[in-house]
Amino acid sequence: MNRIHFVKKSLFVLSFILLSGLLSCKEDNSVQTVAARPELLVANDWRLTRITDTSGGAIAVNRLGVGALALNFADIQFTDKNVARAIDRSTKQIINAGTWFMIQENAALDIKVTGFTGIFPIIDLSRTKLIIRQNTTVDGQKTDVNLEFAPSI
Repeated sequence: MNRIHFVKKSLFVLSFILLSGLLSCKEDNSVQTVAARPELLVANDWRLTRITDTSGGAIAVNRLGVGALALNFADIQFTDKNVARAIDRSTKQIINAGTWFMIQENAALDIKVTGFTGIFPIIDLSRTKLIIRQNTTVDGQKTDVNLEFAPSI
């Protein structure tokens, strides 16, 4: 009787430990280190999902200048050879290209592409999100905005 009780108790404890281990596993989409940012950037093609003010409030498309509107029709690709490409969403053709580099200890992107050149501070970067800051025209005035991207599928 003691042996059966011991085996049942041992199986219960082992099951509890295994279940606890499985439940504690979770996917981590956050950036582990700033050094990992270049790898995260080139892991996906990126699609603009929305443009927000610096507080996170969405900005309607009709309030934006022409420069910001062009991003709505292309997916952005960053390669490990520091090539940046704008790819037309419908034709999948490269419509613009240039270079990109991480600068300021991987805290900003230096992008040189016709019509989209500058230094863009990185607000957030993970496997599922890229947010960079740009100074662009909103309601006829130059202002800082956040460009929010998600992986292109």
